[in-house]
Parts: sequence; structure tokens; C-alpha cells
Amino acid sequence: MLPARFDSLFMRLLLAQLVLVFCCVMIFGGFVVVERNTLQMPQFAEVWAPAFTAAAARPPSIDTTPVLGLPGGIRRHAGGPTGARLEVTGWPAGKALREALATRGVVVDQLCFTYSDGQLNMWSHVQSTAGSGAWLSGLAPSLLPRWTTRTTVTLILLLSAIAGVSWHFARRVTRPLDRLRQRMQAHAQTGAEPAGPPLASVDRHSPPELVEMDAAYTRLAQRLQRNERERAMLLAGVSHDLRSPLSRIRLAAEMLPESADNLDGVASITRNVDHADQLIASFLEFVRASAPAQEAEGPVDIVAVARQAVSRFERSPHELSLRAPASLTLQRAPGLLVERLIANLVDNALKHGAVPVVVSLSSKGDAALLTVADAGPGLPQVAGLKLTEAFARGDASRGLPGVGLGLAIAQQIVLRLGGALSFEHDAQGHRVEVRLPFTRRPAP
Repeated sequence: MLPARFDSLFMRLLLAQLVLVFCCVMIFGGFVVVERNTLQMPQFAEVWAPAFTAAAARPPSIDTTPVLGLPGGIRRHAGGPTGARLEVTGWPAGKALREALATRGVVVDQLCFTYSDGQLNMWSHVQSTAGSGAWLSGLAPSLLPRWTTRTTVTLILLLSAIAGVSWHFARRVTRPLDRLRQRMQAHAQTGAEPAGPPLASVDRHSPPELVEMDAAYTRLAQRLQRNERERAMLLAGVSHDLRSPLSRIRLAAEMLPESADNLDGVASITRNVDHADQLIASFLEFVRASAPAQEAEGPVDIVAVARQAVSRFERSPHELSLRAPASLTLQRAPGLLVERLIANLVDNALKHGAVPVVVSLSSKGDAALLTVADAGPGLPQVAGLKLTEAFARGDASRGLPGVGLGLAIAQQIVLRLGGALSFEHDAQGHRVEVRLPFTRRPAP
């Protein structure tokens, strides 16, 4: 199994669970801390009440009154705290402390925290009958539970258990989706029926929605494959059956007496028979290009194939040239299909473009880049995509021989090889770019 990408559904689901658990732990931890401090305040008040009373009765000074729970003791000030402070008078712990002190004769109407010199200080304003009251301060008691080695070990074990459970849950949810993706990807690449058993027989814990989706996709793929086989058989059968009467017509025309009266007629019949035979050959070629697993696949040097395809056109180097490295190898590809692809693109450029036509081969990342460029005016991107459909022809090529299968055959071959075909145009002319992966994964 391939490692999960960070932006995959599995990783997103896993991170969502971990974030949710982290937020729940933080909320629960905050609730525990608040409740802990609230429960501790009555015990602190019993110890602090006499110290608060004694500190409020003496004049402001730097002297402190030692008291349990307040490191450094209590100090009285002439005025309140300055700078930023956090008011906690109405907080649960502050409210519990004030109520507990009030039952012991100490009335505190303000509580706040300040931070200075790296220390957290607690300030309290104690009311008195003699005047406006007194401000007392001291180092704040520990608000959080004590952190120990056992706490660290417990937290690590807890997080590991949560991560393990989340990983198992996320993988259990996304594994059926990944299997369905692999089947659909294999079908898209090869055109064959979905490989492998259905989800219901592989993973009995698959969600029923995914099982129904997989079953519906399997039925759709089988119906499409059946229609494709029937279409290919019909087209191949008709093309094959048409060649027999065409051969008889050619033979009959050639057996006519040679005379000046019928010479033009015989030439016209022969020319039209040849044209019809070329159209039938194009039909058969289209069927072969779209039929799955028709030819053996193996390592193919596309540079050698391109040289052979270009040499068949018998054009001068000024009209047709090849620019390529010493070799570029596709690991799994039918050699005849690759040659047919290059030949169709070159033929299309020579017929509908303008010389010079340049065939270029190069490597780009994990794929080979095939470019067929010509000096013609080109066509818009939308029109180029439309002309990859079978029997589609541009307005400029209506008067030229052909049936509109050249680019359609090329598109079928590119899909068979797991690549992509695109059209580009710039000041130099028009070009067709084909990206073919060096390594194509076989269907599972």
C-alpha cells in the first residue's frame, strides 16, 4: 500500500479526529483545573484569613507575613497594582475564596493577577472599617496540578492509544474507498472490466453505501465494456465485409479493355476504391486503438519508434525532422500503438498544418514528452479537444481526404498508455503535446 499523502482523505480524517480529541482533552483539562482550584479555596481561606487580617492591620511596608500556600508571604501596599492585570473576582475559584474568607470575617471585594519579573502575583483588596481598605499581594499559589515523570508517561501512553485508535478507525473507513478508487483507476487506464472482487466479498465491514456504489459502478463498467465490444465487432465486421466487394470492383475495373474511352473511368474507379480502402483501414485502426489488451506490452524505446515512423513519410529534413536524445524507454507499452500514435500526429500536421514539421522527444519528470509542431495557424483549445472525437473534422479540412479519425485514434492510444494530450499555439506555430509516463502500473 502506498504511503498516505498529507492531503489525502485518510490523513484529513485522522487529523480531524486528533484535533477533536485534543480540543476535548483541553476543555476537560480546563474544567478539572477550575474545579480543583474551586475546591481548594475553602482550605486556603481557613489558613489565609488570620494572615490577611494581620497584614491589613499594619501599615504598608516591605515586610511580609508568612502564610502557608502563598510562597513569600503577604505584603501590604499603599495602592493597587499598576499595569496589565487579570481580574478573577467573579471567577469560580475567586468567588469561592471570597465567600470562604467572608465567613471568617475577611471581606475581599477585588481579586486579580499580575505578571512581573517572571513571577505571577495575586492581589486582593481587603475592606476595613477604618477606611478604604488595604491592598495585599503575594506570589500566587500553584494553579495547575504538579507535573511529574509519571504524568509525562501517562500522557504519552494516552496520546499513543488515542492515535492508534484514530488511525485504525480512519483506515477502516477509507480502505474501502481506496479499493474502489484503484478499481476505477484501473478501468480508466485499461478500458477493461473492473479488476478484483467487489467490496462486499473483500471487506465485510465496508459501509453499505460504498458497497452499493461499488456494485453500481461495476454494473455500469460492464455495460460500457459490453457496448464497446459490440461497437468494435460491428465496425470491424462491416469494414471487413466491405473489403470483399471493393476488391471485386477493383478487379472488374482492371479487367476492362484498355482503350481511350474507358481509361479515365477505370482510373476514377480505382482511385475511389483506394480511398474507400484507406477509410476502412482507418476504421480498423480506430477499433484496434480503443480495444483493451490487444497487443503485448513491454519496454519500448520511443526514440527508435519515432525514427521509424518519421522515415516512412519520405520527406526532406527541411519539411520533417526529429529532435530526440539517444533513447527514451517506456516500461510498459505496445510498440505498434506508439508508432501509430506518432505517425497519426505527423500525418495530421502535414495535412492540416504547414511545413516545417518538427517531432521532439524529451523527458519531463517521470514522463516522456512528445511534441509535434508545425508552422500552421493552429486551432483553439476547445476545437482541438472536439477534434479528438471520432469522425469530427474541422471546417478547414472539409475538402481534404480523410474521415476524421486521426486525432481520435491518437487520443485513444494516449488514454491506453495512461498519458495526456494537449494543444498549444504560439508565435512559432501550432503544436500537439503528449505526455506518456515512463512506468505505468498494471491493472490490479
